[in-house]
Amino acid sequence: MDDAINAQGTTGDMLDEPAVALFQQQWQLYRKFVDNNYFYHREVYDRLHRILVEEVIQPFRFLDIACGDARASVDALRGTRVAHYRGIDLSQAALELASEALESLGCPVTLDHRDFAEALRDRPEPADVAWISLSLHHLLGPAKLTLMREIRSVVGDSGLFLIYENASPDGEDRDAWLRRWERQNQPLWTALTAKEYEEMKAHVRANDFPETTSRWHSLGCESSWSEGSNPG
Repeated sequence: MDDAINAQGTTGDMLDEPAVALFQQQWQLYRKFVDNNYFYHREVYDRLHRILVEEVIQPFRFLDIACGDARASVDALRGTRVAHYRGIDLSQAALELASEALESLGCPVTLDHRDFAEALRDRPEPADVAWISLSLHHLLGPAKLTLMREIRSVVGDSGLFLIYENASPDGEDRDAWLRRWERQNQPLWTALTAKEYEEMKAHVRANDFPETTSRWHSLGCESSWSEGSNPG
């Protein structure tokens, strides 16, 4: 959901009043999901933290793709050997929040106000760890593959590419996934109003394109990740 929150104003730098209002409305809804752990952020970012502590021994450059306000990433990076943080996001308002949150890390920070697919096409500075959460599934299959290949070139042979994304059981198509998504989640998301749930459902139907578990692994292989360094 992170990269769907876009408050870029008409000038590209300044936020006009309608853009600010849209950002605030969407961000409040997104924070409801995070604060109620509806997307399992606590478990996911705890796992990210453990990987960074246990598997990344040397000081590392961290690339946060579709970083949003970066609050969860900051929690995951505390106590690690992060040497540089780079975040990419389309929302200038989110990046302003990220800038404040990232001050506590005490490492150099670069924030890139761009569409992440466009930014990665331009070959950003090398990174040791690339992370994307709940944004890669907004791309269709061929675009996912292209982006994963571009990330492969950014982190090189020894880097890590870590993802947290929607997945379907093998044999489940997108329509079946959407039906299951609605059946399972509506009774659980009690903190949402009826209007907020409908907004989220409309967003998912328009923007979410999950892959099956096997297809995610195939995309990893096709994008030149070895078996031992498949995205995880």
